[in-house]
Amino acid sequence: MDERTKTFFVSMPFQGKDKDGNDMLKPVLYAPVGSDRLEYGETRFPIIPVIANYATANDIVRVVAIITEGDNFQHNFDAYFVPEVTTLSGKIGFQFEGIDVIRTPDSEDISVQLALFGDIIDKVRDNDELYACITYGTKPTPIILSMAMNYAYRLKENTTVECIVYGRYDHVAKSGRIFDTTALFYMDSIVNRLAELNIKNPTDTIKVLLNIED
Repeated sequence: MDERTKTFFVSMPFQGKDKDGNDMLKPVLYAPVGSDRLEYGETRFPIIPVIANYATANDIVRVVAIITEGDNFQHNFDAYFVPEVTTLSGKIGFQFEGIDVIRTPDSEDISVQLALFGDIIDKVRDNDELYACITYGTKPTPIILSMAMNYAYRLKENTTVECIVYGRYDHVAKSGRIFDTTALFYMDSIVNRLAELNIKNPTDTIKVLLNIED
């Protein structure tokens, strides 16, 4: 079996500058919800705690960044994301294959979303361990990412979905939380399978399979 690669998917944020010309994308301390494994210090990108806690010095690591057309997206990638990932790579010492970039128009048109789906699955390889952040991007982006993860999980050889996260910032409390939403991904697969089997009381079955208590 070929050696596995840990591949992390992330979309760049659109935050630009405030009225004083300062960057609005600020470091946030994201408190983990649903997984203590996501503990980390301040970061602008919720995918960083995932990389920091799931990648080790013995791993091959690759990052795939989705950059929407527009100066803000590119600026946040160049000024903040690349330096954070590069610093983390040096700190952990994993074998870093680098950052692959997917560029997509700033449009929610169906043809653009289908093209993005194709671009994402083109980046998925056999023997990948997949991780994704669905915090940023246009509204359809999390759907497209989930579809691509589902495609890879079902059709790629020895490819698994390990962790999907969402980071939320409370502008009133000035605090952030990072949610492990991986169970929702697997729940979709379970629902499809239960429907095929015509299982009675599917809700109870899902709760048992996902270890969800009432």
